[in-house]
This record gives sequence, structure tokens and C-alpha cells, in this order.
Amino acid sequence: MSVAPHRHDNDPVHGPWLVEQQRRAGQYITERQDQTEQDVLEIFENQKKIEKQNIIQDIANKNRWKDKPPEPEAARKIGSDTWNETDIDTNQYHAGRTIPSKNIAPVDRSDRAGEDIEMVTRANIKAKNADVDEDILKILENEELHQRKAKKDVWQSTVSDVLDMLDDDN
Repeated sequence: MSVAPHRHDNDPVHGPWLVEQQRRAGQYITERQDQTEQDVLEIFENQKKIEKQNIIQDIANKNRWKDKPPEPEAARKIGSDTWNETDIDTNQYHAGRTIPSKNIAPVDRSDRAGEDIEMVTRANIKAKNADVDEDILKILENEELHQRKAKKDVWQSTVSDVLDMLDDDN
């Protein structure tokens, strides 16, 4: 009850005694002075002077190789001092790539919705013909784009014709 008297002040037996206890305890509380701007500034200045420990900066960043890795010889020495040959099974890390049991057919991604076909085509042509003059590259790019557009138009026309024939049957 003495820890949380406000919870028991409505108690018929103990309530009046708890109220009296709190009234008497309140007599010993001194008047609080209003804080001034200077008081607040002093608190801030005192907080600035306190140095807080930052584990990352104080401990982890003391690694001497943080900005530049050790020289290869030093790294080998550190590795050989730290681990024995039996401690690490290097074969588990260098097992090689997975060889699929079936041939995986390449996928034509040229006509996927949302892909910038022109940009991809131009980038591929520039990569394949890096030593060719810029003007010739532009001609090659435009020709390739024209051929792709023509193929796409033929395909769309064919699909449209098939859909029309299917609609006519109904």
C-alpha cells in the first residue's frame, strides 16, 4: 500500500491513513524553481562533454586492415598461423559448378513485355562491334531494329489472322 497509495486511497479502513501519510510527505517537498533558458543550455553543454562509448567505432574499427587489406604474404602467414590444413576442408568450397542432367534450351527474351528492346539491341551491337566506327554502329543498330520490328509485325499479323479464323468458326 505504501508503494502505490493512490490505488488504495478509497479503501474504507486504510484510505484516510494513506491520504494523511501523503499529505505529511508532501510537506517535505521543496518549492521547485522555474527553469531558465540558461539552465537548459547548461544541461546541453554538460551532455556534450560526456563521452559515450560506441562499440563499433571504439572496438571494431581498430582493425589495422579496415581501409586496406594486408599484403598477400602477410595474409598467408595469418592464415597459416591461425588454421591447420585439417581445420578447413577446402574441397567443400571448390566442388565445381553443377552440370545439369538435361540440356537447357536457351530462352528468347527479346519480346518480353516491359523490356526496352531498343536499348538491349543497341547495347548488344555495341558490345559485339566495339572496334567499329560510330556511324557504322548507328546504321547496324537501325537495321537490326528495323528487322526486329518487321518480324514482330509479321508475327502479330499472323496471330491476328489465326484469331480471326477462330472467331469466324464460332
